[in-house]
Amino acid sequence: MFIAPSPQKSGFHASLWPGFVLAVLLWLIGAPLGYAQTELIERVEILEDPTAALTVDQIDMDDFRPAGLMFTEGYTSSAVWLRLKVRGIPGKDDHVLIVRPTTLDELSLYIPDATQAGGWHVTHLGGRSPVRDEQWASSLRGFRINPVEDGGVYLLRVATTGSMGVVVSALVEAEAERMGLLIDLRQISYLSVMLILVIWALRMAVLTKEPQFGWFAAMQGLWTVHNAFHFGYITIFASWFHAEPIYVAHRGLVIVMSLLTIRFHKAVLVRFAPPPAARRLLDLLMVIMGCALALYVLGYGNAALKLNSLAIASMPVVLMVNAFSARKNASPGLITMRVIYFILSATLSIWVLALIGVADVGVYSAWGVLIHGLVTGLLMFSILHLHGKNLLADAVSAKVAIVKSEERRRFEQEQNRMLVRFIDMLTHETKNAMAVINMSASAPNFGPRQRDRVEMAIRDLTTVIDRCSQSLRMDTKEQVIAKEACDAAVILRDLCRDNPGTARIHLTAPPEAPLHSDPVLLRVVFGNLIENALKYSPPKSMVHVAIQQEATGQLVIWFENEAGTAGLPDPARVFEKYYRSDRALSQIGSGLGLYLVQGVVRNLGGGISYEPQEGRARFRLWLPC
Repeated sequence: MFIAPSPQKSGFHASLWPGFVLAVLLWLIGAPLGYAQTELIERVEILEDPTAALTVDQIDMDDFRPAGLMFTEGYTSSAVWLRLKVRGIPGKDDHVLIVRPTTLDELSLYIPDATQAGGWHVTHLGGRSPVRDEQWASSLRGFRINPVEDGGVYLLRVATTGSMGVVVSALVEAEAERMGLLIDLRQISYLSVMLILVIWALRMAVLTKEPQFGWFAAMQGLWTVHNAFHFGYITIFASWFHAEPIYVAHRGLVIVMSLLTIRFHKAVLVRFAPPPAARRLLDLLMVIMGCALALYVLGYGNAALKLNSLAIASMPVVLMVNAFSARKNASPGLITMRVIYFILSATLSIWVLALIGVADVGVYSAWGVLIHGLVTGLLMFSILHLHGKNLLADAVSAKVAIVKSEERRRFEQEQNRMLVRFIDMLTHETKNAMAVINMSASAPNFGPRQRDRVEMAIRDLTTVIDRCSQSLRMDTKEQVIAKEACDAAVILRDLCRDNPGTARIHLTAPPEAPLHSDPVLLRVVFGNLIENALKYSPPKSMVHVAIQQEATGQLVIWFENEAGTAGLPDPARVFEKYYRSDRALSQIGSGLGLYLVQGVVRNLGGGISYEPQEGRARFRLWLPC
């Protein structure tokens, strides 16, 4: 589904995303379900220490209340004590107590001292502890324990900055390793999806120049880094650093990421023109988060995160207000935007309730960060994908329009050039004819010779005008073809007889040359070729016209003449519109005769070729019978 430069190359259709997201979520949250039968914790009880100052000797064992393997306390400065009863597996002494997430600041496990009544052995771990100090090598946090078969009692103290959501599990080491591998597989798959979204957003930002894609890439990129912290991978790869600054940076990322999230949503929603008051709510959230960031930098970490959590808790309502108060139907559509933001706000509300500890949503304790990141990322990807697809489609349409406009401009330029050449030709030939007429009319004695010259000039000018008219009809597809039974020999005999230069024409033709063609257009073709041969051959030379019947069912007609003072035409340009050789310009002509002949002959289903030979111009014309 990732958009490429062409919008037609998307893999998944946008409508498949809800099903895809559901399948991924089911796969992700199914991880802990496979350990129900191998889970060794039989009972969990909880005690909250509001002062976070009680020691193991000061807690009252009677104040513990029942709890589950997953629980959420939200943003709290309290410490939490868990009393766990864990059964042992006979013959197994490699048991592991796993505590998630890995970002809990302090974890202390108290194991009863069998040699001293009321005594405890304590082991300290947690996010602030270096990875190399852990008892069990994994991206998960774990303690090695050795419970008895009937069940051993352990105390676990948990304290952290920010929201507290805890998941505990006790397994034999082989099962714990298998669980760790499967969780890593799910988490790495999730991070891969997040990175793909970042790369896609960066690519779309370059292609579309739209700022919202850049904000999405920044938001997803920072969220991916935060999740790598949350899953414990940063501490593994940066194990040589002191743990304290790493976790200070991790908590600060939460606030920066919240700021980027609001800024991204503002970039998306502002295109739909929500009312100014609704947009001010987004600005207010950003101001609150900015204040939280300032408090965090000044060292008030817990207060800063609580203030930031209040802004996050307000986010679903603010987003819904902006989405449903907007009135502009921008890409990918007002209804589509509202549906996506409704789903986003609903899932965000569930995550926020678990985050601040208002509601205990069990699955969010284990997979809240992952579910929220995946749902938010894919939903926002959906709206941006649809918008980007529209942008690229518009870009393609604009490019096609530009190409068509350029083609139309080039066509109009060519038409203008042709019109200029036509006007120049017509002006030139009209001036030549008028010069001949004027010179003949101004002669002292206007005799037969002058009269013949005037008649010839008028006839030539009329021929030019006729050819221009015929060429125009042919070019504009207005030339009507009416085929009927006719005789090429009869048409040629009539043309040769009626032509003023009939004495110079030698026709070789059978008694009959039947054709099924347009006799009017045949007269145009034959007449142009005969007049062309008479005009450009020496004055007293013969023009030869011959008809041949071929076995292929075609009628072939040859037109041949000697080269006159104009010489032989260029074979490569002889049928070109307005082409006339330089030495032919002294005579009246349009340069349209042979162009017109070729076009008409093609329309009649035939063809013509120019085949000069030994100083003679030869045209071979063939027509279907």
